[in-house]
This record gives sequence, C-alpha cells and structure tokens, in this order.
Amino acid sequence: MTSATPSASLPPVSHGQRVVAAGKFLQLVDGTTHFMRGVTYGPFKPNSRGEPFPEDSQLAADLRHIEALGFNTVRLYEPPTAAVLREVEALGLRLIVGIPWSEHVDFLASRSLCREIETQVAATCARLGDHSCITAFLVANEIEKTLVRWMKPRRVRAFIEKLIGIARRHAPHTLISYATYPSTGYLVPRNADFIAVNVYLESAEAFSACLAQWQNLAGNQPLLITEFGLDVASHGPERQAEVMRWQHDCLLSGGCAGGVWFAYTDEWFRGGREITDWQFGLVDRERKERPACVLQRELATVWLPPAAAPRISVVVCTHNGAATLSQCLDSLVALRYPDFEILLIDDGSGLSVARNLGARLATSSIIAYTDDDCIAHPDWLLHLSHALADETVAAAGGPNIPPPPRNRIEHIVAAAPGAPAHVLLNDTEAEHLPGCNLAIRKDALELIGGFRVEFKTAGDDVDICWRLRETGRRLLFVPGAMVWHHRRFTIRAYLTQQFGYGCAEALLMKTHPERFGFLGGARWRGGIYGDQHPADYPVEGSIFHGPLGLGAFQVIYSSSSFRWWEWFTGLLWLAMLLLALVCQQPWLALGLLGFASWSAWQVSARNAAAAGIQDPLDRLLIWWLSFLQPVVREWARLRGMLALGARPSRHPLLPDIIPPTRPHKITLGLGTLCFWSETGITRDAWLQELRKALRAAHIIFREDDGWRWFDIEAWPWSEVSRAFLSVTEFHANGRCLTRVKLLLRIRRSFGWNMLLWLIVTSILMAAGLHMLLVLGLVAVLAIVLLVPLGVWFIRREMRRLARSAAASAGLIEMR
Repeated sequence: MTSATPSASLPPVSHGQRVVAAGKFLQLVDGTTHFMRGVTYGPFKPNSRGEPFPEDSQLAADLRHIEALGFNTVRLYEPPTAAVLREVEALGLRLIVGIPWSEHVDFLASRSLCREIETQVAATCARLGDHSCITAFLVANEIEKTLVRWMKPRRVRAFIEKLIGIARRHAPHTLISYATYPSTGYLVPRNADFIAVNVYLESAEAFSACLAQWQNLAGNQPLLITEFGLDVASHGPERQAEVMRWQHDCLLSGGCAGGVWFAYTDEWFRGGREITDWQFGLVDRERKERPACVLQRELATVWLPPAAAPRISVVVCTHNGAATLSQCLDSLVALRYPDFEILLIDDGSGLSVARNLGARLATSSIIAYTDDDCIAHPDWLLHLSHALADETVAAAGGPNIPPPPRNRIEHIVAAAPGAPAHVLLNDTEAEHLPGCNLAIRKDALELIGGFRVEFKTAGDDVDICWRLRETGRRLLFVPGAMVWHHRRFTIRAYLTQQFGYGCAEALLMKTHPERFGFLGGARWRGGIYGDQHPADYPVEGSIFHGPLGLGAFQVIYSSSSFRWWEWFTGLLWLAMLLLALVCQQPWLALGLLGFASWSAWQVSARNAAAAGIQDPLDRLLIWWLSFLQPVVREWARLRGMLALGARPSRHPLLPDIIPPTRPHKITLGLGTLCFWSETGITRDAWLQELRKALRAAHIIFREDDGWRWFDIEAWPWSEVSRAFLSVTEFHANGRCLTRVKLLLRIRRSFGWNMLLWLIVTSILMAAGLHMLLVLGLVAVLAIVLLVPLGVWFIRREMRRLARSAAASAGLIEMR
C-alpha cells in the first residue's frame, strides 16, 4: 500500500481548542497536529496603567505583526492583561504564560516566602485557567545555577513539582511546566506536561547535540525550546537570519514539539531599567523589520521533508491481535510519507519466523518493524528516513509510549516495571532498540542471517541489535520516530509477558554468555531508558556543575540503575527467604519480607507518581506487581537456564558507560552565615579572602573539582573534614547578599566503624563479658561526650574563618 505525498504545511490554528500533549508532540484536542512556532514578547516598561506591556495601540500593532509573521504562539514573562487576552483571542494566537516570583533568592530558606509563591501561582492559574488561548503556564524560569547547587537539586525540584501540582489543580485543562536551561540541565520536574528549555548556541552541530541530550531527559514527554535567539549587536542581522534557518531545521529533525524565538523586539525592561546593550529582536525598538522577518514568513509553512525519500517496507507481525490490529493499520495508512508498503504477517509460527518472512517479501531496502498493538505517529517513517540517510547506520528506532489507557487495569499495568525500553550508549547511539519500533537495512539484516528462529515470542530484538553492532555499523535512537504501544490489558497477560521475557533472557544467555553477569542479569554497555527517569537521582557526584558551580552546561550522569535494596527483590531474595525459613529463623525471614516489600514500594511509588495514579487501591496493586515482576521474570530465566544449560560468562563485558563514583564522605550542616554588600561584593571576593586565611594558617585545603557540593574543603584527606559552601543573591541597585554554609564532612568508613563498635558493645552486653563490656561502655561514653564537644570547637573555628574572610572582603554580617 502506498501513501500520497504529504502536504508541506501544517493546519492553521483552530480557535477555541485546547492544546494537549500527545507523546513526544503536541496536538489539538481533536487530534490535529500542533507544532509550536513561538516568539517572546516583553517584559516592557510599565505603561500608563502600570502594566508591563506597551500602550494598547502599540500592543495591538505588535500582535498583528507577530501573527502576520507566521507565529502561532507568544511567550509572556508576566500574566496577560485584559487587553492582551482580547487581542490574542481576536487574532487566533496562543500564549505561554510565565508566573514571575523571587527566583533569584534562597526561597527555600523562608517558609513564608514559599507560601507566598504558592499563593501567587494558585491565584494566577485560577484567574486565567479558563482561557483556551493559553497553551501553557510556566511556574518558574531559570532558577540560577549556583542557587540550585546551594539549595540542593532534589529540594528545588521537589518545590517546582509542588508548584506544578498547585497550578494543575487550578488550571486542569492547561499544560504546565518549568523553563530550565543548560546550566541546570539536571533540573527536570517529573510531573510536568512537557520539558521546557531555554538554549542559546551559535552552531547547528552544538544545537543538535543539545537537543539530543534534552530529548533523553524529556523521556516520553514533548520537548519545547522556550527561548532561542542571537544578539544582532554582536553578530549582525544576516547572521541572525542564518541561525534562525538552521534552528528551525534542527527543531523539526530533532523531534521537538516546537520552539520560541527570543525575541520579537529589542525593547526589553528588566530589573527596573531598560536593557539597551543587547539586541535580540526580529524588529528593533522602533519596530523596523530585520532580515529574519522575511525568513520567518517562509518558514511558517515549512515542514520536515523526507531524507531522499527511500521506499520503506513496514512489517506488522500479528498473532491474536484483533483487539488492536485495525487501529494499528489505520495509523499506518495515514502515515505522511511518499513511498512505503505495508506487509501484514501472521506470526503463529513464531515471531522471528514472521519477521524473516516479512524481510523476504519486502520490496524496499529498508524494513520498518512494528507490532499489532502499536499506533504509529503520522511522521514515524519521516524521522526514520533521516536517521537511515547515513550509510553507516544499520538500524534506527524511536520511543514506544503507552497511549492514554482505555481502562483502569491498563493504566496500572502501564505503570508497572518491565516495559520494553531502549538502551543508549550516548545521546544518539543505541545498543538496543525494541522490536516494536525498529527499522533495519535489508542488506544489514541479510548479512547476519536474519532473525534467529529460536526466539519465538521475545528476545529477538535484543539478539538482532547485538549482532548488528558486531558488524561495525551503528544503531541510532530517533526521538521523533514515535509509536504508541499498548501495554497488556490484564494482570495475567502482564505476568505472562514478564515470564516470556525471562525465558527469552535464558535463550540470550545461551548465545551471548559474555553479556550476562554472574547472577544472570544482562550486562548492558549503555544506559537503560524506561522504568526510571535519567534525572531521578540528582545526588552529589552525579552532576558536573563545573568548579564552584559555575559551569555553563551542567550535566547529570546516569549512575548505576542498581540500588542496594534491589538485592531484596527477585529470585535471590526468594532463595534467602526460603533459607531463613529452613534454618528456622523467623525474624530474619520477616526482615527479608519487610525489605522486599519496602523496595517494591520504592519502585511502585515512583512509577505511580509518574503515571499520575493517586487512588490508594491502584497504588497498592502497582506495588503488588512491582513485588511479583522480578520474581516471575527471574524464575522463568532460571528455569530456562537449567533447561538449556545456559551459563553466564566468567568474564562478562564491562559497560562502556562508567557510572560516576559517589563521594566517600557524608555531609552535615553546622549552620549558615549571611553577609551583605551595598556595593556589589560577591562570593568571589569572600572565597579569595578565605583562601588567603587558610594559607596563612597553614591549613591544607582543596577546591571543588566540579563534582562536589562545597567550594573549599579543609584537611580533605582526614576522616573528619570541614568545608564551606557559598552563594550570592543579586538584589536591586547592585546590592548583594552572600550566604555561607559551614559543613562537616565525615568519611563513610568512619561512620561504619563507629556503628560496628556499637554493635560489638551490644553483643558483649548480651554475652555478659563484663570486663570487655566496661571497656566498651567507657568508649561509648567517651564518644557521646567528646563528639559534640569536638563539633562545637570545629564550628567555632569555621565561623571565625568565615567572618574574618568576610571582613577582609568588605562584607557586613547580618545577624
């Protein structure tokens, strides 16, 4: 079956319809594709009514011009006035509304300020939430990087997520997010409707690489670039137009849901004054057009063209798939691609057999595999064609995302662990791509002999990806090549699927023993993307902030996905539990059962929150599935290993991605000092004076290497060290507030040794060894008395050093 050539333009704005998130993209509520083409507007010097917008006549003229340029969305940094809403609704434009508040200070230090911020977000969303022209609210914008490091990323993210929840309660039909930027690239709220990023880069290569990284952080959500532009004063108007062209192309090819150009005009008012040294506008302050305006009119109707438009054979393997097959085929017929065929193959004889038959019948050089329970996005093949334009690429695939659930059980199963997931070696290159969304070059498939027929129901995609990579060609992950993928509709079907995955892992171990660890789990070279978010665990040592937290591009590095409590799940836990019962150790058995229940709850709570499941009974069922899933899967794998004689290699492959090492010390706070400056003196001056003071006292110290949550650490190699962390808040009229935290850092081994000593003392007490008991009690008493005293002396000395450095820098302490 062959489709017609798609239109080069997208449908116009449909007035009155809401914009909703649909997987990696946006659409109107009627299903019409909506690509956001936006521009920022303001903030401006207050008008005669004190509003942060131009006078009504200029406002109307500006918005008419914006609409004429082909933009469909305007981003505001202040809530819209009645005049703004009136003009926007009349023109059919849409708005992204920012909610301004005190983002430049340590807001988490003041409960009253937090409540004030929450009230402001609630009031704004309640007042404006009924306006269908508002596409999204942004609850905050670019919280400063050193402030996030100071307040701790997890605490800041938790507060942002709280604001998103408040906004959603008051504006349930409007999209909600937070606008982050590359300097806090790890700050990704998990409950946002889309990921919003402000990015300023001056080369297409760097911008494309940045988009790929952010697509992985976005996961299954749309990615919007909410600011991007170029300063005409530094680069000239022709360069601005050139950058606009490749930025537009990168957004489309990168699978983004849209972008917002910064800015419409050079007129910009911030911090109580006019900004005149930057010129980012498409028009100048007098509204005179620059060359980029001409280009914008051309780009307004341009969509992503196919890459050389090779013919593609779509192969759908089906077995008892009547419930979803018609929906799958309807989506394939509607694909916006000029040349493709659809082959429907009965896989009653086995999935791999069906895939090989589809390859033999295919009349094209590229075969795109999907399943009968998938729904392809209209531009699925379009994005795959761009990835496969590179001859070094053997295969490509994109995300498979659960569609809106049709019933309660499907919603619960979609939140349970174990769904098909891609494995990435970097932001674009994959080690594994699920078979429900996998395009392979026919010659590459024939070179390795096709799919192995022993894989009847699962595992065939893992095997084929490993073998394709062994030929030296690459596998690419394509964020825009999206398919909806139904999860199982019943609990029984879900557990049957997980059992099948376990059996397939045994088959894989038989043919690829070097890729499995000694406990039977697969040893992936890359990072797994699926049940957990890449930015779920922003801890010290996982984020490269740059020295002293000043890095322009701060990245979170995926640590090992294995958590210590996962030892108490799956088959290993079951064996330990049975051993405890056989040895008649009921308390140990209860402890293991408790740990298993708790660890399953960790998984289920995270997944339920991500899926928006609040009902207690539904959360309990997700917990039960999280408890059963590793047991069922590992039991099936063990049975298969015994039946096939499969054994993992004694020398498994090491991963290409080495997780960052965690710091060897824990950190305790000893208080905070605050220093004020009327003349703009910042933490830089304070740190310089602290260095001098430490050198004068002959104290050995080290500075943050970019991975640590301190600025300077004294006696860093001792069991107990002291450290300083600082941040500067910038207030009006050049005034500054510098905050300094006093930190006590204790080596983890020291803490474990102390705990061991207490345990030994307890054992001696139970054994009645009186002499040793007396010695142990004396030691414990000494610790109890001396440790607080030692901490008091350390704190006093640190306060003295901090105050001395502040006085030398010209800072005034605030008490």
